[in-house]
Amino acid sequence: MMGGARRELLLIGAVACMVAAFLIVWSAGLPERAAYTGFVADGERYAPELNALAPLFEAQTLEGQTLGLADLRGKVVLINFWATWCEPCKAEMPDLQAVYEAYQSRGLVILGVNLDEGQADIRRWVGTLGLTFDIMLDERQQIAALYQLRGQPSSYLVAPSGVITQVYYGPTTRQALEAAIAPFLPA
Repeated sequence: MMGGARRELLLIGAVACMVAAFLIVWSAGLPERAAYTGFVADGERYAPELNALAPLFEAQTLEGQTLGLADLRGKVVLINFWATWCEPCKAEMPDLQAVYEAYQSRGLVILGVNLDEGQADIRRWVGTLGLTFDIMLDERQQIAALYQLRGQPSSYLVAPSGVITQVYYGPTTRQALEAAIAPFLPA
């Protein structure tokens, strides 16, 4: 009897502690992920997370031009991280190209960020797939580090305000992209 009553009392105490812990976390809330992945630059807070300002970067395109995300403020930008050896990247590229062709005239910009591969390989891959959007060279994977890349393909949709509104880990589809960009593009 004594052991059974003691066990019940311990169980009630454990449940009470768990309820109290839950109530504390629920009332205080969990910190936003961006508080840990972000940084402050020029008085603005940037983070590679939903509802945060997209981290700014500048890099050379495959065509030899320098292009920066800050230059594209006011446009809808899809940042897509990929590699030539990545089969899921290859599988999603026709959808990215189709979305680009359909919406570039309405302000969509796609930046295909290659992860430190040779330009000859990149050019061959881009030519084979018929890609016409900007290909960015992330020669030392500095952009990937800035976005804390978890794997490829990964894509970040950036609203005209510079805020990340959608993150895709893994391949995405034309339908998903069209639904995500629709609120930001003029009719």
